[in-house]
Amino acid sequence: MADALAGLRKSAGIALLATRMNFRSHLVHPGEVALANVGALVQALSGAAVLMLALSASGGIHGWTLAEWAALTGFTTVARALWNTVFFGTLDIPDMVRSGELDHYLVRPTSPLALILFSKVDTDVWIEIVVGTGMLFGALHVSGADVSGPVLVFIPLALIGSALVFAAMHLAVTALSFWLRQDAMLSMLIWRLDSFAQLPMSFYPRWLLTVFSTVVPFAFVGYFPCLYILGRTDSPFVWALPLAGPLLFLPAVLLWRGGLDRYAGTGS
Repeated sequence: MADALAGLRKSAGIALLATRMNFRSHLVHPGEVALANVGALVQALSGAAVLMLALSASGGIHGWTLAEWAALTGFTTVARALWNTVFFGTLDIPDMVRSGELDHYLVRPTSPLALILFSKVDTDVWIEIVVGTGMLFGALHVSGADVSGPVLVFIPLALIGSALVFAAMHLAVTALSFWLRQDAMLSMLIWRLDSFAQLPMSFYPRWLLTVFSTVVPFAFVGYFPCLYILGRTDSPFVWALPLAGPLLFLPAVLLWRGGLDRYAGTGS
């Protein structure tokens, strides 16, 4: 037990060091970081504007008002940005497996997964967090939702859980590269499907809602947590929703470890 705790402390220390170095490497080129954030801002605002125009013309979407949809979009935007901050490096796993770069991580004195997780961050996460947070709380104010103390406690817990749901899906897909060796398209598919989480699940047909609640659990990213945040449900079971992230991330880690056990390098 003591050895395990010592190993975890060592991995956490190295991960924090890698994160600090990663942030510093971005600050070497501040203009590039600023440009990336401006691009992300333009993309976020243009996408939101198009959907808002569509919703304002129809007066809502499947019982969701424009303000409620904006709150859902803001929430999922922040959750995705949090995932980008820590887990962005998992997208490189397929390339590492195919090229043999993964070997470099295996000979280092700490968890290779921890090193990969903290190996890089997306440079435009800052503006996504600012825009998403502003959109969330602005929309909650406009919608008239009761932002009580329990809701304020629930929001950060749900955001962490949602970021872990994103992380679990991407890690599980990229870990398949140990068997498939060519899963870049699967990873890109999950990446593109992320936008589906920004619409109310009631918009989708029942069979697709079932898929998004089980196989590809986007419903846990924003829709289910926002039902409570927006006052659409007062079920006490909503407090179990933040646990979905850790519960989904655990089997993804086990899949990663299973793939790592069969990894034999490239032979070069």
